Amino acid sequence: MALYKQLATTNQVKVGAGKLFGIFVSSTTSGTLAVYDSATADTNDPKIANTITVTAGAQYLSFPAGMWFSKGLYVVAANTIEFTVVYE
Repeated sequence: MALYKQLATTNQVKVGAGKLFGIFVSSTTSGTLAVYDSATADTNDPKIANTITVTAGAQYLSFPAGMWFSKGLYVVAANTIEFTVVYE
């Protein structure tokens, strides 16, 4: 069963293994996102996606079947941005 979090800042979305289904950006002003497989907010952990410059109304990292992460799901957000992460 998929879950979601509406965010506007850097956030530890989930600790432990799971699946990332996608990220939707609802609004932004020069916003960027980077996504890590990390349980401890450690940017030295493996990157799921390197820094992405986003636009409002766009979906990023769309994985209909889900993409596995093992440690956790940590999203680094910069500048002004509102986004929704869909995960399991």
